[in-house]
Amino acid sequence: MNSNKRKERPIAIEKGRVAKRTKGGSGGKWQTPHQQAKLASIRGRGIIEPGDVGIWATCARGQEGKATVELRSLLHKFAEKFYGIVGEAEEDDEEDEDDLDIEAAIQKEAAAIENQKGKPKLFTTARLDIECVLFVKVRPPIDPVDFVHRICKEVALKPDAAGTRYINRLTPMTMIGRATEKGLEEVGKTVLGEYFELNKTTENSEDNGEIKKEEKPERTSYSYAIRPTIRNHNTLKRDVVIKQIASSIADVHKVNLTKPDKVILVEIYQTICGMSVVGDDWETLKRFNLAELSKPKASVEAESKA
Repeated sequence: MNSNKRKERPIAIEKGRVAKRTKGGSGGKWQTPHQQAKLASIRGRGIIEPGDVGIWATCARGQEGKATVELRSLLHKFAEKFYGIVGEAEEDDEEDEDDLDIEAAIQKEAAAIENQKGKPKLFTTARLDIECVLFVKVRPPIDPVDFVHRICKEVALKPDAAGTRYINRLTPMTMIGRATEKGLEEVGKTVLGEYFELNKTTENSEDNGEIKKEEKPERTSYSYAIRPTIRNHNTLKRDVVIKQIASSIADVHKVNLTKPDKVILVEIYQTICGMSVVGDDWETLKRFNLAELSKPKASVEAESKA
């Protein structure tokens, strides 16, 4: 009897393997190279890469799916309101692609493309392996800092304007780069250079041993504060990030942690880092937290600031 039991166990395990769906969206079926490439392109749309521009959003725990749908609706609504742009609605990815076979996935995308012809694709949702956090890529002509700022001012004055239940804070990103000291430096040159006079580096101040002298317009002497957020990342530490950014900004600009003219937002997640510069009303606008701004008392503060 013992020998019979030993024979039965491998069969049960094998049956379990057969019953389980194979990852890849083909149910274990063989795929042609074209099908493999097509499915990879469908899934690759949600990757955050250096050079991307977008908006981070936090949401209620366990409500990431509903918050994603809510965020898309919010962004499309205000894109039309502020810029008069009716963008392409992103394909609903609530349905796991593993539940579709490869032909169905291709047909689904083809139908979506046909339905959205002539409309710009303004927003693309990225897939993250972290709770309570979303990321949406933003395409021109929408500038994420201006866009988020206008949304938050609108909600501060009219608390019902957002109509959201799951979305909390929005954080615009002017540029995404690699989460390394070099990547942070490159992002800083592009993003900070629009607002601050930057300290010259050896790389950009010397040319064949001679110091370059460039005529630059006078910059307003802004005060600033640096606000980094680090998630799922262990290389760049908070203090290192703050010191590196502060050392890149010329002394004509002073640090002010209580009432800065500009706030430098830094978001680091896994292998990427992003940066933006927002105005002195970031604190007044509840750090762009829609949930807080939607409370009736927020409208009184916004009106007094105007």
